[in-house]
Amino acid sequence: MDFVKKFLTFLLKEDIKNGDLTTSSIINRQKDISATIIAKENGILAGTEEFSLLNKDLRIKRLKKDGDKIKNNDVLIEIKGNAKKILERERTSLNLLQRMSGIATLTHDLVKKLNNKAKLAATRKNLWGLLDKKAVSIGNGLTHRLNLSDGIIIKDNHLKIFNHNIENVMDSVKNKSKYIEIEVENKKQAICAARIIKKLSNNENLFALMLDNIRPEEIKSIVDELKNQNLYNNLLLEASGGINPNDLKRYSDCGVDAISMGFLTNSAKALNISQEIK
Repeated sequence: MDFVKKFLTFLLKEDIKNGDLTTSSIINRQKDISATIIAKENGILAGTEEFSLLNKDLRIKRLKKDGDKIKNNDVLIEIKGNAKKILERERTSLNLLQRMSGIATLTHDLVKKLNNKAKLAATRKNLWGLLDKKAVSIGNGLTHRLNLSDGIIIKDNHLKIFNHNIENVMDSVKNKSKYIEIEVENKKQAICAARIIKKLSNNENLFALMLDNIRPEEIKSIVDELKNQNLYNNLLLEASGGINPNDLKRYSDCGVDAISMGFLTNSAKALNISQEIK
């Protein structure tokens, strides 16, 4: 909550700067008005809690809540209060709702496309941090790590420092986190890492392989080999790297447990939402 308050304050200050010159020039500072927030297209609503926090000194009536399916022309929120505050916060408030709702809508649509074959997860490739992650969650996606302290993910640059000695790296982290994931880039690395994970497997840790930038055909081959060597049940498999909505079904048919997409937060289209004065 502390992050959200500070971030919303930052967004508002960036937009207002030294004051809304137009509003302060033509509107009586004591004037009260009413306004509505209206959907201009269908989607999944997100960001209403943050909207209320940003406008906590106004009278807010939320007619729809986060996660609701909304339709074009639905009234989402009613606002009453000081005209100056309502007008000067309009753009920041709408940016918040539009971005979070856009991410939630895209996530919801892609989760449906997966048809329960795999889980869909976000990455840390985002602009708005925890707010983007929350929007993914509202759309029924997984957040993955919220921050670097949530679990261990050994990436290619970590392995380079260890001269790609996977066993030494895994041995050094096995007691540092309950969740340990290692990035692999080909079949040889995947099988090697899976064998080491099988040796380390216990009731304390959850191990995962991140199959990074590997095409679906090769992932299918990796999954088949893991099953042949009795390594498949010791870990989770995550497909990641450059995956877009057009590829999604092919990845979901490979036998992975999760598919992570930076696309969810760095390429989602803002949902069209507007504010209208009554």
